[in-house]
Amino acid sequence: MIDINKVSFEIKENGDYAVKGTVLLKALNHSNSNIYDSLDNDSEVVLFVEEGSIVNYYVTNSSNIKRTFNVEGTLNVIEINVDKTSDSLFITLNKENAEAYVKNLVIANNLESTFIQNITHNSKYTFSNIENVGVSFDGGNITFDTTGKIEKGMSKSKCSQLSRGVVMDNKSTVTAKPILLIDEYDCFANHGASIGKMSDDDLFYLMSRGLTKDEAFLLILQGIVRPFISSIPSEEIRNGIENKVNELILK
Repeated sequence: MIDINKVSFEIKENGDYAVKGTVLLKALNHSNSNIYDSLDNDSEVVLFVEEGSIVNYYVTNSSNIKRTFNVEGTLNVIEINVDKTSDSLFITLNKENAEAYVKNLVIANNLESTFIQNITHNSKYTFSNIENVGVSFDGGNITFDTTGKIEKGMSKSKCSQLSRGVVMDNKSTVTAKPILLIDEYDCFANHGASIGKMSDDDLFYLMSRGLTKDEAFLLILQGIVRPFISSIPSEEIRNGIENKVNELILK
């Protein structure tokens, strides 16, 4: 794995890269790379994804981070947060057939986590999809502030966003603020939000089969987080996240 530390860096070859510190990145044409981001407080990333390149961008720890992605190719963002977070993500799709997919999982145990996500379609035939999943308990608070914009004349573009929240107790909240700004008629745009409490029936069923409440709680939570964790190629990072989730529930 190649470390990129506070320097501008061009990604020319396929491979894995680790981002540490404020950095400017450019993924060159036809590169296919995995970028692992575990930035410290108050850092900033600017990434250019050239036409024909594919970037899989994994965020596994984040606090007060600003990320700006300019996309001509394909960008896949997978973000998993279990610590206090204040994140902002700005994506601009600048070329025909540019794509951006964002999947964001947040687990808040007596923490406040806020996410500002903004995707702008600045070319025709562009595609974006944001999927947020928040799990809040023990007084945790999660906010998803998501905006999708299709500029005038950017026809045949598609912009989708969905936020789902699971609230584990009466002291916790998940808030979704979906916004669509559409200046073009010939396009497709949709958003949705679904927030609810964990099913008491599911907990009771598992406990009736011999599990403790904590074990039942963890099993249900693992069913939610597993698709996110399993999508990370690095076994070391996957194991680290799983250990953090277990600690949150069982402490």
